[in-house]
Order: sequence, then C-alpha cells, then structure tokens
Amino acid sequence: MINFFRNIRRQLANENKFQRYFRYAFGEVALIMIGIFMALQLQNWNEKRKQEIQFKATLEQLYNTITDDLWYYDDATNNSKNVVNTIDELLNYTDGMPYQDLPMNLWYTTFSNKYGYDPESLLILKNLEYNTENHDQINLANQLQSYATLITNKTKEYLKIETRINEKLLQNNIPFPKLDLENTNKGLISDSTYYNNEDYLNCKKLLKDTNFRTHLKSQRTQVSFNSLDFKVLYNDALAMLKLIKNYYPEVKLLFQDVGIIGTSIDGFDDVGARSTPMTLKDEEQSIWEITLFLKEGRVKFRCRDSWAQNWGGSTFPSGETIFEGPDIPVKEAGNYRVILNLTTNSYKFIKQD
Repeated sequence: MINFFRNIRRQLANENKFQRYFRYAFGEVALIMIGIFMALQLQNWNEKRKQEIQFKATLEQLYNTITDDLWYYDDATNNSKNVVNTIDELLNYTDGMPYQDLPMNLWYTTFSNKYGYDPESLLILKNLEYNTENHDQINLANQLQSYATLITNKTKEYLKIETRINEKLLQNNIPFPKLDLENTNKGLISDSTYYNNEDYLNCKKLLKDTNFRTHLKSQRTQVSFNSLDFKVLYNDALAMLKLIKNYYPEVKLLFQDVGIIGTSIDGFDDVGARSTPMTLKDEEQSIWEITLFLKEGRVKFRCRDSWAQNWGGSTFPSGETIFEGPDIPVKEAGNYRVILNLTTNSYKFIKQD
C-alpha cells in the first residue's frame, strides 16, 4: 500500500500536478498515522486484558483466603460465647457442684482466638494491582483495603488478662490439661487419670480468691468485646466475598484433594489412617462426592490429607459444615452417598439401598 502511494506521488511530481501530489502525500501520512494509532490501541487493549486477567487471579486468591477468614471468625465467635458461659459457671460455682471439670474449665477461660490468627488475605492484598483508569477496580480495591484496615485494628491487643489467669493457675499448682500424643483425637485430658484430689482442691480454693475472681470477671468482659469484634469481621468478610463475586461472577473456591476420614472408615491418624479421596463433581460450586460403606462411628472432611483445612459438624445425616468443628457422628452403618458442598457449607449422607 505504501509503495502504491509512492508511485502515484512520483508520477504526479513528474507531471507537475502539485495540488494532487500534496493530496496524495497527505493521504500517505494519514494512513501511516492511522496504522500507528491502531497499533497503539491494540497494544493498550492487550495490556488492559493482561492486567484484568492478573487482577482476577488475585481476586480468586482473595476469595479463597477471605472464605478461610469467614470460617475462622464464625468459629471464634462461637468459642467466645462458650468461654463467657464457662466463666459464668465458674463464678457461680459452689462446693456442692461436680468438681471434675474445674481444671479444664479454668484453663479454658484463657483460650482466646484474638491473637492467634494471621490472615493470609493481608499478604495477598499487598499484591493486588488495579488499573488506575478502571473505576470498578479502584472501588473494589478500596473496599478490600478497608477490610484489611479493619482486620488490623480489630486484632490489636487489649488487656492480656488471660496471661494473669495462667500465672495464677500455675502459682496454685494447677497444671495445664494433658494431650494424648498417641491419640490426639481424644483432645485434652482433664479427668482423674491426670488430676488428683489435691488439684481439684486447689481449683476450689482459687475460685474463692477475690483477686482471681476479679481476673475472671475482667476476662469475661474482654472476651465479650472480642466476640463483638469477631461478628464485625465476619460480616465484613461476607460483604467482601459478595463484592468480589459481583465483579467476577465466575470466581470459585479452589480446594484440592478433599477427602473423608474417621472411625467409620479406617480410623484417624492415631492408627495411621489416610483420607479417602472424594470426587469433585461441580468445580463451580465446589461440590465433592463419594459413595462408600460407613460403620457406626465418626468422620470429618479435610484437604490434602492434612488438618490445615478441615470441616466437621454436629448433626447427621445432614447439616452445616463447621470449620475445624467436631466429628460428625455416623449413627447407623450402611452404604452412603456423601455430598460435601463447600460453597453452601453443607453436607449430606444419603443412605443407599
């Protein structure tokens, strides 16, 4: 095309037709400019497309980590309520009440979720790069940054009253409950196989100590505040998930190698059991299924044959998944089709004929 214009221009110059010569020369320049403009537009479009792909990839990471945050905040809220109830029981304790649970309950008052969680979302948010000309990306990035700020502010340390309670318990010779390393599924042991009568007597004396009761009352108030903070964080995390879903409707949870484990199959880790792999039936909704024979017993779901991500529940044959929750009781042996939905946080055990 350029050679075509050049030949015409040369011919017009030789024929001294300068008006037409300049017209064609201008057309040639205009054609070059249009070509450059189109190339720049194509390059700009390609850069925006690459940036959008990267932006969505980071959003998908955030969608998954904020989902983890959501589960943690829900679990922490419930734990805070249980701690408050435990403190109330201890403050109302009388000598005529059962004393076997006193050591465990006293130590449980110091179990605070407030400072033990380090959200991965904060790290990923640092890598979120948005297009400064894309208002939708700017607005979403600002909302996500406000979530990060909220996490930082809400998890600042308050009065570490549980430290003082710990010190009091140790000063009064009340040891922390025992963990059975050979069978960690038993949890903490605080029965008569670990504590003796002197330990129980020390617990009763401590509950009558005015200074210690002041610590318990203060801890109750602190944990109550924590519970309110966790509710705020939970609601904000839920809002962030909705914002990400609105911007990127195809976003999905990225769980891999989900399996089921428990005494209803081959046992837990204490006997060397491994997770029985489940099949991903719906990648969009993160629905996992398996059909297998289950004995009467207990089961849980987990990822990558590890307890880093695991879900339990309190009801059978269906219910709501609880992140790091209790074992799901299988109350009747039989062949079951097990369905785990990690989007709706639910499970079903459907007995087969």
